[in-house]
Amino acid sequence: MPTPNFLIGVFSQRVSDMAKWKARGINCLVSHEPEGGRVKKADWETAAAGHGLYFMDYPSPDDAELQNEAKQPFRVAFMQDDEPDLNRHTANAPGATDQGWTHPDVLAARYARCKAAAPNVPVFVNFAGPNITPLPYKGERHAGYIAAADWLGQDWYVKNRNADRYPISFVGDAIDRLAAWSATPAMPKGKPQIAIIECSDQKISPLGRAPTPDEVEETINLCVAKGVKGICYFPQKPPPGFVYDAMPPAIVERITRVNAALHQRFNAAPMPPDSSGPIHVPPANGPTAADVVQSMNVLSARLAAVGSQLDALLGSNWRATVEFRRAVP
Repeated sequence: MPTPNFLIGVFSQRVSDMAKWKARGINCLVSHEPEGGRVKKADWETAAAGHGLYFMDYPSPDDAELQNEAKQPFRVAFMQDDEPDLNRHTANAPGATDQGWTHPDVLAARYARCKAAAPNVPVFVNFAGPNITPLPYKGERHAGYIAAADWLGQDWYVKNRNADRYPISFVGDAIDRLAAWSATPAMPKGKPQIAIIECSDQKISPLGRAPTPDEVEETINLCVAKGVKGICYFPQKPPPGFVYDAMPPAIVERITRVNAALHQRFNAAPMPPDSSGPIHVPPANGPTAADVVQSMNVLSARLAAVGSQLDALLGSNWRATVEFRRAVP
């Protein structure tokens, strides 16, 4: 199945949120979300395909299962460890080094497994943006990581780190550097890139804040101007009080319009239809108020999609009658 020319992704979202994100203009899900171990990777992938959404996630460690994953029509890529270059060195972290969380040899071995199973499926690796842009650094420690991937990414959360000091141009600098470091005679512009987009208040620094809608759009426009293959929203707020989707309503409205413009510009083919049925995810301790609100948001997104389809029908020679009945126990 041909993949979109331009990927518009979102990072690590639940099965129950897939319809909502598709209504916002997402065409790719990035990283399986296990929901605390309640959702198996294969079930998440099946749900993504049922919603007509492409996806990328980590390859199975089982070779037989990896062969099956290589044939999935909605898979656009396999993933390497996220931010393998981020220094999280501790005495009890296997494989950690002073140069990064995961040794490049680990990525190289995984890359070889993926290519043996699926030579034509790309492998994606995402780096920590602040590790890319220091001016004296020439990229030597990233060479092994870059060699173990076909697509590159970076997450430079400039406004969350230091809203007054760090400019959005740092994101463009990181894209330029990865392009230069991955360039070869056969690929003079470097390897394709997917840029991670900050769009929530991550609470990672007392000097940081959520970006404004204008700043989110400015970042996306910069990445597109740099020639990226796609973008991936990171809408989470990390613990304490973890939230999967912490985007303010104004940013939700803005990215929905921006995504529509990106599809019109780059993706001529329509998105596959949503053929998903009801999917049951066992609750950890029963539904919470947040779960109910989230379910209502998903329902609203589904009704909005139905409304758009009805509007299209009413504008044609077809006529549709919709009847809602209350279920009687």
